[in-house]
This record gives sequence, structure tokens and C-alpha cells, in this order.
Amino acid sequence: ALRSDAQLLLPTDNLWPKALTALGDHAPIALWFRGNPKNFASFNRAVAIVGSRTCTSYGQRVTADTVTGLVKEGGATISGGALGVDAVAHRVTLSQEAVTVAVMAGSLDNLYPSGNWQLFDEISHTGLLLSEMAPGSKPTRWRFLQRNRLIAALSEAVVVTEAGWRSGSINTASHANVLNRRVFAVPGPINSPSSAGCNRLIRDQLAELLLDAADLPLELGWREPSIPDQSSLGSLELRALDALTTREQPFETIAIASGLSRAELTLALGGLQIAQLALRGEGNGWLRTH
Repeated sequence: ALRSDAQLLLPTDNLWPKALTALGDHAPIALWFRGNPKNFASFNRAVAIVGSRTCTSYGQRVTADTVTGLVKEGGATISGGALGVDAVAHRVTLSQEAVTVAVMAGSLDNLYPSGNWQLFDEISHTGLLLSEMAPGSKPTRWRFLQRNRLIAALSEAVVVTEAGWRSGSINTASHANVLNRRVFAVPGPINSPSSAGCNRLIRDQLAELLLDAADLPLELGWREPSIPDQSSLGSLELRALDALTTREQPFETIAIASGLSRAELTLALGGLQIAQLALRGEGNGWLRTH
């Protein structure tokens, strides 16, 4: 059996996560934790990674890629300790010697699922196990749903990497939206039940589309975008780039400013787009990225 040497944390304690104040009257009155108290500092740069308990190989891969990108930027991960996506997120974080936090639905002497006991033990040594439930409290369905608000509140953002239509992670995303936390979802095949929840979040504009795990640190402002190399540009691209500004302009305006023909400018803009130096705007004009 796992040890139950949990420590009690109160809102008046210095270690109390300030992010929980966003819950207002729904904030917990206490937290029990196992782990190094110094790891509470990790909440300053932490992202929740959530999803289905029965994830596919695709879900495992995108979860691992997402975690790796966050950890490289000094981030911590938060999840619920469940099978599937949660466990992958915790394990990948641990494998890269970073901090991961498991927020449990039951008390810390009733960890669930029991099949993850070794994972929980490792987290308790190098990360944090958290619960708002007093010792002796068993996990129940409503406690899982109640726990999800803590995962959302403690996180700078919530990422749903793979989730079915009725996945509990959809509930976590809902809490995050209420708390004005950013929500990202990884799209999946339209015929895959395992991605139906993610696709629905994106369709209903309840989550931002995450197409590349490498984009997440940029979206969160953890890393400055790299300036693409201009050394390989040809004369047409350079003339078009000089004519572009960071404000969208019509094609005809750029053609006049650059002195290029329509055919030359079309070719040049295509090259700049591939080089990530220009992009098409919402009004069908063009602008430079830097």
C-alpha cells in the first residue's frame, strides 16, 4: 500500500496557490499534499494536459510531444492521475526530470486508479500529489467532476490532446473557460470517436486549435518567435518583403510599392509565405510576420 503521510495546507499558508482565488466561493478550504513543498513554485508556469482514459497511439504521441515542448521551456504539467492521457502526461514529464502535479479526486490515502500506484509514488517523490479531500474520502463520480475545477484553476492553460464525446476532460475545459484560462485542443480524424470531444471543442469555439505542439510555448508567450532566415531569398522576394508592412495591404498596393508585375509578386509572396516571412490576412491582403 502507498504511504499516506500527507501534509495539510490552508489558504493562510504561504505555499497556498494564489491561482485558486479565481474560484471565489468555490475555492477549496484546504489542500492535502505529498511531495516537496518547493514544487508549489511550479504553478507559476504550469499547463494542464488532459484527455481520455483510453487514448490511442495518436493520443499518446501528441500528448508526449506537447509535454516535451512545455518542459523544454521550464514548464510543469498538471493532470488527474488517470489512465490514458493523464498517465502519459505525468510519465513523460517525469522522464524529463520536470515537475508534474496529480490532482486527485479522492483523498491521498485512497489513490485511484490503483494500477497507477507506482506512478503516484514517483510523483510524490519528484512532483506533487494534491487533493482537497480529507483522509478517508473515496473517489466518486461527483468528486471527479469537482476535482476538475482545481486542475483548471491551477493551470495557465488547459490542453485537451485526445478526448471522446463524453470525456471528463471536456468538463475540465468547461471550467477553464469559465475561469478565463486558455483552452487548446488537438484535432483528430473526423471519423475517430476518440477525437470527437476535441473536434467539438474546436467547432464550438470553446478551444483554440493546436496543430503543432511546438506552437504552444509561443502561444503562451514562454518563447519569442524565431526570426526566419532571409539569406536565401531571391531578388523578387526581397523587393516584395520591402514593400510589405505588419499591417495588411491589398495585393495591388504591394505590387505598386514593389514595382513587380502580378505574376512576379504572386511568385514572390508564395516564397515569402513558405519562408514564414509573410502571410495572407483576413481581408485577402498580405502582411509581413516580423
